[in-house]
Amino acid sequence: MLGYFIGQVCKYRLSVCVQNLARAFPHLSYQEINIHRHNFYQNLARIIWENFHPRQVKLHLSESALETINRLQKQRSQAILLLGHYGNWELITKIPQFTNIPTQALYKPLKNRFLNYLSYKKRTKHGMRLLPAQHALRILLREKQTPSITLFIADQFPGHDNGIAVEFLQQTTFMFSGAEKLARQLNTSVGYVSLQPLNKLEWELDIKPICDHAAATSEGLITKQFASMLEKSIQKDPSWWLWTHRRWK
Repeated sequence: MLGYFIGQVCKYRLSVCVQNLARAFPHLSYQEINIHRHNFYQNLARIIWENFHPRQVKLHLSESALETINRLQKQRSQAILLLGHYGNWELITKIPQFTNIPTQALYKPLKNRFLNYLSYKKRTKHGMRLLPAQHALRILLREKQTPSITLFIADQFPGHDNGIAVEFLQQTTFMFSGAEKLARQLNTSVGYVSLQPLNKLEWELDIKPICDHAAATSEGLITKQFASMLEKSIQKDPSWWLWTHRRWK
């Protein structure tokens, strides 16, 4: 019902959603695009509901994710993890429950101080540290000797003058490259995070490696690998990506 209200009554960015789906899947019929659109708004409604009832939502880590985190704990090294707006990305704030390594994520403070306070309090409840995006580089360079996990949501539009151009969902797409630049400066390991629904109110987080030593990679490789991995997640089930984002401007 909530999904119907958002998509059909409010028509929240409906034209953006349909246009993005059509551009990403030009081989699909109008009927098939409509099915993905319908499923997307149903899933968006689920994510909204879960974010208002976070205590009822359980996060599980896959075996590979647990192995990655355990290895980082033993090596006491730094890692940068990249993810997209796929599934309930807000659940990354629960990762500190699974590790003793300081875990942090970038965020942009909201202009409204009260809303920013509520958002900050909610996202740091489980031990996640939030770094203001404009100061993150300076902070992480200062703390480069400290073992940590830093998460970047890296599929937002960076502007035509920034980022790296990659082939993504059938079209040339500019991808945020700040995480790659930082990883290469700090010579961290880099991984791709994906979230898959297990059933109602349960999710599994998986981590796949991109590289172990970012400084040894060629420029653009990490960003292109991330884009390729995210694309595979989207192609597996398009309905979990945030199609209402104005990704291609």
